[in-house]
Order: sequence, then structure tokens, then C-alpha cells
Amino acid sequence: MQRRPPMSNRTGYRLVKLGEMLLTLAEDALAPLGVKAKHIHVMETLLAYDGLSQQDVSRMLGIDPNVLVGLIDDLEARGFAERRRNPEDRRRHLVHVTDAGRAAVEQSRTLLGAAEDGFFAVLDEDQRDVLRDASERLLAAHRPDWAETDC
Repeated sequence: MQRRPPMSNRTGYRLVKLGEMLLTLAEDALAPLGVKAKHIHVMETLLAYDGLSQQDVSRMLGIDPNVLVGLIDDLEARGFAERRRNPEDRRRHLVHVTDAGRAAVEQSRTLLGAAEDGFFAVLDEDQRDVLRDASERLLAAHRPDWAETDC
């Protein structure tokens, strides 16, 4: 007899478990590129909104500023991003994705797309639409900034 965790009937618990599974899937898919999902999240954000400072990215993604510094350091070490002085405020740096970073993001889109397609293959298109709609509504209700952006 297979036993299920006591909280497995709770929707929140199930969503957490699915999130953990998807994060592991994403990390495995991105391993050939030598990056983590957070690296791609940062680069996708930088590509979507040109000329962001580290502080802007930290606020937008809800990543602790100290953690973000480490992520950007990693991206710089791999040649995927670079910090440049803000010409309007020399105390601040703007972060830009390099051509190598753009190539890595392009590859990640293919790798993550294939991984997600495999994960969600047990759902038909209508079920995927319901899941997308429900998650959109929950995020918009609990993250007011979500409704204002195309994250």
C-alpha cells in the first residue's frame, strides 16, 4: 500500500510540490548551459526591460539584493552579462545581457519549452488553459504588480 503525505489533499501543498518538481526539471534541462533557472529569469528580465539597475531587477523579481549580486556575478563570470555605469547616475550600474547571454537565453527557451511540454503532456490543451487562467488569477490577486507586467 502506497502512503501519501498527510497534507496531500491540500491544494497549496500540491502546488508547492509541483513547483519543486518543475524547478528540478528546469535545473536539469538547463544543466548543459551551465546556468540555473534564476540566471535565466534574470537574463529574460534584463532582455525584456532594457537598462535596468541591479536594484530594479531585485525589486521586480523579488530577489534579495545580496542574492542578486551573486547571480549577476555568476552571469558576468560566464560572459552572459555585464555591468555598465549608468550615464545619468555614476553611482549606479545598469546590467546588460551580452551576445553570449542572448544565445544562452535562446537555447534555454528551447530546452525549457521541451521540458515543460513533457511535464504537462498529461493535460490536454483545455486543461492547460484552465491551469494557466487559474494561476494568472491567483498571481494577480496576490501580487498586485503581476497584473501590471507581462512576466
